[in-house]
Amino acid sequence: MSSKLQKQKQIFSLLNSRLINENQDFELLEQQGFSVGQKRYDVSRRLKNQVFHFHRNLIQNINAGLLTIDLDGEITFSNHNAAHLLGYRVEDLLGKNISVYFSREEEARKFLELCQGAERIDEYESHFVHREGRIFIVGVNASRLVDPANNYIGVVLLIRDLTEVQQLRKQVERMERLALLGELSAGIAHEIRNPLAGIKAASQVLEDQHHADGMEVQLIRRIVREVDKANRLLKEFFKFAKPTNPQGDYYHIRQIIDSVYLLLAPRLKKNSIRYEEVIKEDIPKVFVDGTQIEQIILNLFINALEAMPQGGVLRVEVSGPVQSAGKKTPRSRFVEVRITDTGGGIPAEDIEKIFTPFYTTKDEGVGLGLSICTRLVEKNHASMDVISQPGQGSTFFLRLPTRPRREKSTGRV
Repeated sequence: MSSKLQKQKQIFSLLNSRLINENQDFELLEQQGFSVGQKRYDVSRRLKNQVFHFHRNLIQNINAGLLTIDLDGEITFSNHNAAHLLGYRVEDLLGKNISVYFSREEEARKFLELCQGAERIDEYESHFVHREGRIFIVGVNASRLVDPANNYIGVVLLIRDLTEVQQLRKQVERMERLALLGELSAGIAHEIRNPLAGIKAASQVLEDQHHADGMEVQLIRRIVREVDKANRLLKEFFKFAKPTNPQGDYYHIRQIIDSVYLLLAPRLKKNSIRYEEVIKEDIPKVFVDGTQIEQIILNLFINALEAMPQGGVLRVEVSGPVQSAGKKTPRSRFVEVRITDTGGGIPAEDIEKIFTPFYTTKDEGVGLGLSICTRLVEKNHASMDVISQPGQGSTFFLRLPTRPRREKSTGRV
């Protein structure tokens, strides 16, 4: 049991026991002829005030939004967290209909119909609209609100922002999907390489039996080149299917980023792309495989470069340490690298596809770059995400751990 819960139980226990003891003492004194009616009233009122203030603090400080609505959906109460979640003040919400904060009218109608028929609704998910206009996903728990006569007068809503939870779900689904594809890919690639090796060996034998200038030799050499091309593709496939285990160590992220920049600086200059870098001096070291992280950042730089064929700005910002979603322990600290371009952006329907193997919008692309990066990110216990809007460029977020991950069972790295 947590210390907070124990403290709450102790408070309730103390309040209840004190009230009982005071009442028993008063009854005993009254039986002996003493007049204690006013004192009983004062103490009772004081205890009620303590309970009221405790409940009010509890409601206002719970880590969720609390709303009550009447049978028509009009908001009759809101705590500060609910107002903050929607971007309003408490007084702005009171008297408004809950349906105006749903992103779609049909979602609001469906929810209110559920409230009319059910005594309790658990883990209901819907979409709300923030005051700034952005749409976010919320989890709602609802239960009936009754008056002292047990008449149904409204609904109590407990709402939580599930944006981070949704992002984590997508990352887990993406990792699971790529892991399954990786296992399948390894088997397929292995089976393909064997016959390719046989084709190349047989072709080289035939080449030795013909004149160097003959048409047959030209065709055989073409076969060998195509086999070598397929082998190079399979090597990339193996990087995705079975990336090598990382050799973790502490690195300055600036050194990794600068090494990638120096490699691509001539191409950036040739393509009229201005490079901007914002890295604070007090950024902690990251615990990663330096070579693998360099490969990830190189891939993201190249993608950004190719997204700006007419020139633009490539901006890298590093901040940290930041906390991973929902965690407060030192082991959850990350350094965040944001890589932003001013290219054409990515359509919303393609955001998830870009991490899928063989999906590419490039004429000569294979579509394995971001898939390999995702596998390497997973291996290094890091995370990667992207936000983008067509015509406004893209930003990739790479979060790298500042400490080695430890096994829960043994405590070993």
